[in-house]
Amino acid sequence: MVPVTMPQYTSFKTLASGSTGYYWTCPTLYRKAGCPYLSAALGTNLSQKDLLEAAAVWNHRLDTWRKETANPNHKPDTSRYGTVEWLVNAYLKHNSFLERVAEFSRPDYKRVLDRVCNSVIKAEKSGTETRVGDAKVGQIGVSTAEKIYDQFGRTRMAEKVLTYCKAMWKRMQPHHPELFRPDTPNPWEGVTLKRREKGTKGHVERETVYAFALGAIEHERGELAAAAVLAFEWLMRPSSIGAGYAPWTGYRASDHPDKIRLKHRKNQELALHPLEFIDESGERVRLYEDAEIVLSLAPRYGTSIVCKKNGVLFGDGTFLAHEIREMADKLREEGKPIPEGFSLDKCRHGGMTELEEMGLTEGQGRVLSKHKTASAYRGYAKETEKRVLEATKKRFGHSEQSKIMNKNNKRKTAGE
Repeated sequence: MVPVTMPQYTSFKTLASGSTGYYWTCPTLYRKAGCPYLSAALGTNLSQKDLLEAAAVWNHRLDTWRKETANPNHKPDTSRYGTVEWLVNAYLKHNSFLERVAEFSRPDYKRVLDRVCNSVIKAEKSGTETRVGDAKVGQIGVSTAEKIYDQFGRTRMAEKVLTYCKAMWKRMQPHHPELFRPDTPNPWEGVTLKRREKGTKGHVERETVYAFALGAIEHERGELAAAAVLAFEWLMRPSSIGAGYAPWTGYRASDHPDKIRLKHRKNQELALHPLEFIDESGERVRLYEDAEIVLSLAPRYGTSIVCKKNGVLFGDGTFLAHEIREMADKLREEGKPIPEGFSLDKCRHGGMTELEEMGLTEGQGRVLSKHKTASAYRGYAKETEKRVLEATKKRFGHSEQSKIMNKNNKRKTAGE
């Protein structure tokens, strides 16, 4: 028995560590109706108060969505025209937001901007406390923006607050110039981003991924094996895998029988990966032979390669991550070479690291990973010992690739 009263739409689960995890899940009725809020992890070992507060956030979002869906003509409350909260509501429904921010990222914008509106700052002279959402847009100067930013400390959330608010002020100012300060139209431009120590995400190597995949297949969880392979070999984000962006219809389909077609949910990029090629001798070479063995053993529960036994997608929540973690823990207890903290995220980072270890150029790597910018791509590959060694060998002329290139160049010079 859990010593707390469970709020509406919540559930609990005893984790492998012995802790109690609490979750909020959107009812199937609203999921089918298109509700963007599907599920969320509320925390572990929560007190009654913390559980009620965490669940209230998601139940409020669900109620707001239901009201807006029931009334197609619903518009943001304009009775508080000119306040920061009004600006947030207007921005989230404006084309400048809808055309620039992918649907997948929109709930995060709303969550962060709601936190900004609900934060409270104190005036220096009067000492009175003011809710940011109730303040007029024109009252927000650089010093006030800094106070709001400081509420969130040196955290990832603070970085999002600065990025999202800066974009909102910039995009909405041309549409409502009378609301913004003429001296500082965008006060967030004057806020200095504080440096913070960023943890380096781990990665796992090819041998580990396939040890997990084969172990999962032995336990009749082929869908989890396929998820690990999709993340490592074809560099799919866990959210894309859980949301069904790797359908069976894209694997060796009739219009591309030698390829696998996937989609990256975050940037909507379509990826078409070749699975084989014909070499100079006319022989067919399979590029992902091990991965295809795993896919051949994965059950076809639904249209997606990775889904539950009833054919339903794992969705946006943490359920797929929990299933992967529990399977990894079980395999490790059986003596399989699976490290602690094994996850789909680490599988993807391992695949990205392998691209660099094999000496692919940045352009070649981005063709495979479908990152739109070089800066987004560079942060994934880890500085492994193998990469350092290969760079050092190449520096002193011991690289096999360099020798081959020099040999080929000599042939060309001789006119052969």
